[in-house]
Amino acid sequence: PRGYIAIHTYTHMINGVPTGGAPPAKSAASCCGPDELSLDISRCEVLNASNPAALAAVLGGGGELRSDCDEQLLITIAFPSAVKLHSIVLEGPGSAPDEIRLFLNRTAMGFDDAEAEEPLQALPLDEARRSGAPLLLQYVKFQNVSTLTLFAPSNQEESEVTTLHRLRFFGSVHDTTNMKEFKRVG
Repeated sequence: PRGYIAIHTYTHMINGVPTGGAPPAKSAASCCGPDELSLDISRCEVLNASNPAALAAVLGGGGELRSDCDEQLLITIAFPSAVKLHSIVLEGPGSAPDEIRLFLNRTAMGFDDAEAEEPLQALPLDEARRSGAPLLLQYVKFQNVSTLTLFAPSNQEESEVTTLHRLRFFGSVHDTTNMKEFKRVG
């Protein structure tokens, strides 16, 4: 019929109760790319650090983690649940790693293992890539990550101390069904 215009109206509801407003808009971060992932800091650890307690600060927003006996660092990152890992952001000074080698879901890895085994992915670092630019991962290889081990064999200045200021991880939480929450109907 002429003269009619279809107008769609929506009622936003929370727990079955109308709120009287439009649904909340999605944030730019949730619609446009991977999210920064939460970490289980209590299960994260570092080997060969002169200040191992600084790992929490480096993972939480900024600090200074330094190697101890030589330039190598071995960092294990634990996630609260399985994640799909998209990218890593690393920040550090001139003594930042010149490469990081990534190993997946290894909970007890030592320096001998990290040197002898083939990493899932190795990421060479230059000044631009250690200044906060995302290090893109081979996404299909990082679909079910519980822990991630990062091995830094040397640094860009070839000095005895490797330094990191910040590490951030981006991706999405792996969707799973918790069978304990599953209710039988009928």
